[in-house]
Amino acid sequence: MPKAQWGEDAEFFGPRHGARESRILRLLAGTKPGLHLECAAGLGSLSRALAARGFRVVAVDASLKSLAVARKLAGAGAFFPVVADACRLPFRPGTFSSATSAETLEHLPEDAQALSEFARVLQEGGVLAGSVPHDPKQWSAWDEWAGHVRRYRQEELLEKLAQAGFRARVTDWGFPLVRLYDAVFLRRVNRRRLEISGPAAGDPKLRWVARIGRWRWVVAAVRWLFAFDSLFEGSGRGVGLLFFAQKAAGPKVN
Repeated sequence: MPKAQWGEDAEFFGPRHGARESRILRLLAGTKPGLHLECAAGLGSLSRALAARGFRVVAVDASLKSLAVARKLAGAGAFFPVVADACRLPFRPGTFSSATSAETLEHLPEDAQALSEFARVLQEGGVLAGSVPHDPKQWSAWDEWAGHVRRYRQEELLEKLAQAGFRARVTDWGFPLVRLYDAVFLRRVNRRRLEISGPAAGDPKLRWVARIGRWRWVVAAVRWLFAFDSLFEGSGRGVGLLFFAQKAAGPKVN
């Protein structure tokens, strides 16, 4: 089975992506903007949104190519890009007042090490917000293509955050409409990605999907529908988990 080449393949910033990032931004609504770590920034959509809200963003990613594209999209000065491994961050303890990790931990065999690194580089009382895929029962060939190591149960993620030294809350999101969108539309896109042998950007059908994703009115309309799912957050049936965690003062929380 072909694997995703993050930094090489096209990334589709459609309504699902936007709905998830808007929820992460909502988690940070009460956080005072300061020096912020965005881990696995990719092409920088969340980094740009954070910078627009006054955060001074350090955007970390393992892919130099992704960061170069992100910098080009954002313009010089929007954020500071750093090529680094999430499990071995090149920053001093207590550097950041806040951090985000969106759809990152599921790719890392050493996810506990990454969480410990986030805690190390955050100030006491600093906050971490992000998302991961939910529920091992939802595992599919798409997870394998994307390079996922796992999907998370809510209690498992809470335990890992606590072991890293965070007090956290975790809830699921994306039911019923996002889950329906995945079943009816996204599953077909993912199947096409699994079928092709070259980069997604070279496939006419996937280019068409990416083009639709740039139609702002379409994306906005579908995101508006997805807002209905907020009524069902915490149902346990969502496609993903959202977490908001605060670094505890003193010893780690066990």
